[in-house]
Amino acid sequence: MRSNLWIVPGSPALALSPDDAASLRLTQAVRKLAGTAEGRAIDIVCSVDERWATAHTGSFAAWGAPEITVRDGRYLGELVARFALGDPPVREVRGELGALDPDAVTVVVLDGPAGLTPRAPLALVEGAPEYHQQILRWLGGGEPVVVDKQLLEPTLWHELAALRPHRAELLDHDDTLGVGRYVARWCV
Repeated sequence: MRSNLWIVPGSPALALSPDDAASLRLTQAVRKLAGTAEGRAIDIVCSVDERWATAHTGSFAAWGAPEITVRDGRYLGELVARFALGDPPVREVRGELGALDPDAVTVVVLDGPAGLTPRAPLALVEGAPEYHQQILRWLGGGEPVVVDKQLLEPTLWHELAALRPHRAELLDHDDTLGVGRYVARWCV
């Protein structure tokens, strides 16, 4: 059974921090995963909140890197996913999981707890490291758990928690920037 749902980080550091070893490793893991698409259509699911939108289509210019471009994209999560995947053609971009096409790959772009260290976006949040460990178990096939106060945008996490994968594999993860970042593949 082929995986049809991939979980990838939304961290702009994947594109904007080429000297960060962890971001480079995660990008390589996503690109390796992209190599298993086998010609299937790719749909990206990410936050489409206007605070993450840019008028610079296909560009990281709004985040200070106009030299980094992909073929399309208006939202930060979409831009990061396109970059990390190696900029393949994308059939659809949407803000919710909806009905998954079993013959396509749905790439879900999200980050975990944003308070894993004092320098994290939410500073150090009590319980964040423990929650990060729970997410690691979940993405590898364990029981889902969503703790809203630990996440900048919990909506997609709630949608993911409603799925019951037949097979789940956590391929890589990182927390060195104070945010949980994950690469996983599921068969749903």
